[in-house]
Amino acid sequence: MTTEARSETFQRFAQSVAGKRPDDRESVDVEALLALEKEERRAAEQMLIERIAADDWRAPPALALAECRGAVMPMKRALAGDASGRMKVAIALALEKLEAIDKADPIVADVLREGDPDSGLAAVVAAEEMKSPEIRDALAWSCLNHPSRTVRVSAGANLFYMAGLAEDPMAMDFRPIYIDLGEDDPAVRRRAFEQICDIVGMPPEVAG
Repeated sequence: MTTEARSETFQRFAQSVAGKRPDDRESVDVEALLALEKEERRAAEQMLIERIAADDWRAPPALALAECRGAVMPMKRALAGDASGRMKVAIALALEKLEAIDKADPIVADVLREGDPDSGLAAVVAAEEMKSPEIRDALAWSCLNHPSRTVRVSAGANLFYMAGLAEDPMAMDFRPIYIDLGEDDPAVRRRAFEQICDIVGMPPEVAG
């Protein structure tokens, strides 16, 4: 059956997968996906599964929300293959939601340590709700070593949030401290990081 012969809801979903509209660049139309039934739902899920091989990081979260178990193995294959860092983060979170892995934390931590600016932003956002030692250590490493100043600064803010000293991951009360992680001078970053460690009760050595 052609897309044109399907329901208006399916066509709206398919249009979002094509990603030509500005609103569709960050996510597909999940509302439309979840409204589909039977054969159209299966066809829509298959459309998303095919996007996994294209490194489309919008697909995994939508498949997880649809509780699509058929996407687990394709996502695991992509994770073990040449998926981009941003895609790895999306897959890890989806697999955790589908209970196909214990937790996404180790994968998110690895992506942070890869040092890629684009992937690092996705990873540091994902890390906001994670409290594990591997995430803490990866955030600490990022504070000093990540090439993206945005990731370094965000990692520092996250450490205050992780320690329960801030109400949200922005940790604005501590901005005068962690903002120096954005400086080019490694010595300035080191001083800021050591201040953070002193406040949150973390040994500086965890940064590696």
